[in-house]
Amino acid sequence: MKNRILVLILSIATLYACSSDSLITDEANLTNQQVDLRSNPIEKAVTRPFKIKAEGDFSLFPGDGVTCPAIVLNAPGEGTATHLGFITMFEEWCFNGEGNNLGTRTLTLTAANGDELHGTHSYILWTSPTSFEEVLVFDGGTGRFENATGEFNESVVITFDTEFSGTFTMSGDGTLTY
Repeated sequence: MKNRILVLILSIATLYACSSDSLITDEANLTNQQVDLRSNPIEKAVTRPFKIKAEGDFSLFPGDGVTCPAIVLNAPGEGTATHLGFITMFEEWCFNGEGNNLGTRTLTLTAANGDELHGTHSYILWTSPTSFEEVLVFDGGTGRFENATGEFNESVVITFDTEFSGTFTMSGDGTLTY
């Protein structure tokens, strides 16, 4: 009789130790690990071809003498770019008035979902009084372009409507790594 009671107690203890509570805890730990892995993916950046076509308006106006000493150019536009689709763009250029020094030039391309791709211009070559070629270097952004790098060559044609404003068309290609 004592052996039966001992076997019964051991059986109950064994069943209790293997209860669904411990399985639930194990599943919760596994689920938490899976969520942690999904929230911290290890992704390898891939270099892809990049193309852009855009058009818009530009305006030139005097700098404020402090943040931009000489001339400011603002150029909003829209178009299409690979990996972004339809884009809106904004280029700002602060020419510092020092000869061939380009000053500060930035470009922001915004995709329809709000992701931004940022770049700066590193080179410009005027091919006529109303057209030029330049190199733009990508240096990050937001969303999927947070750590993006790359560069593209673009050709730009401008048409002056007044002495200080006009329109532009641009197209270019290069690479984008993200």
